[in-house]
Amino acid sequence: MPKSKVICIVGPTASGKTSISVELAKKLNGEIISADSMQIYKKLNIATAKVTKEEMQNIKHHIIDICDVTDNFSVADFKNMCYDKIDEILKRKKVPIIAGGTGLYISSVVYNMDFKEENIDNEFRESLYNLAKEKSNQYVHDILKDIDPESAKLIHPNNLKRVVRAIEMAKNTKKTKSEHMKDEQKRIQNENSKYNFLIFYIDHDKELLYDRINKRVDIMVDQGVVDEAKMVYDMKLDRNSTCMQAIGYKEFFPYFEGEITLEQAIEDLKKDTRKYAKRQKTWFKNKLDIICLNANEMTKEQMLDYIIKKYYD
Repeated sequence: MPKSKVICIVGPTASGKTSISVELAKKLNGEIISADSMQIYKKLNIATAKVTKEEMQNIKHHIIDICDVTDNFSVADFKNMCYDKIDEILKRKKVPIIAGGTGLYISSVVYNMDFKEENIDNEFRESLYNLAKEKSNQYVHDILKDIDPESAKLIHPNNLKRVVRAIEMAKNTKKTKSEHMKDEQKRIQNENSKYNFLIFYIDHDKELLYDRINKRVDIMVDQGVVDEAKMVYDMKLDRNSTCMQAIGYKEFFPYFEGEITLEQAIEDLKKDTRKYAKRQKTWFKNKLDIICLNANEMTKEQMLDYIIKKYYD
């Protein structure tokens, strides 16, 4: 019996994933599963570039606005929820389309990654968080760089939770996070996967992508991202929480504290977003078996036609 096909539309921020996935869903009678680690949160709309009701064009979207900012939501939670949504969509005789830029979310589903935590050493974990407070997030990130340079390239120093988890994984299992991922990829490739994932990566030349990112930030500012960031700032969450470390919010905190100008905060946001896009490109090209769509050479219609042809092959 042939495996059910699941389409994934991936790429860096501002690459056009939302538009492509919606148009594709219209043509294939599909539903969209968001694979974005920030769009799960209610009220966080502008900085996360959350798809609007108008942009959805009556296409059903899943795993958006499901959490409050104080809720815990892990990659394992996403993986399990995503599998449930895929099955629901298939039962409705529709095409599941996973769209998003959170590489670990996509990998967790494609490779059915195992996120069981063993032998958690709370004292060791707390010592790493204390090191970050006393010295800096970068100091702890340098520890990861010594242990697992491959993972360090993909995890931002300010994403302290993931940095600490990667260090813990190496300490507890005697394997680095990147080694675990390679093992998972080999395992799933050697097993009978439940689905046939077709992963389409939207690629742009660096200069064009960076221009799109800069323009998107300007639009976000016009839409009120500064007020949204102030809302997050005023929540007084732990500075290491996911929302407080999210790109689009943390860049404005020094402005709210009178340390930099608004103009500098906006430039910092553009710079951080460009750096994040570079990390996303590295992840998708190194961690997944992608089908590359060159947005510099193909129109949107050509990309859609190509995806549909591959789907029916």
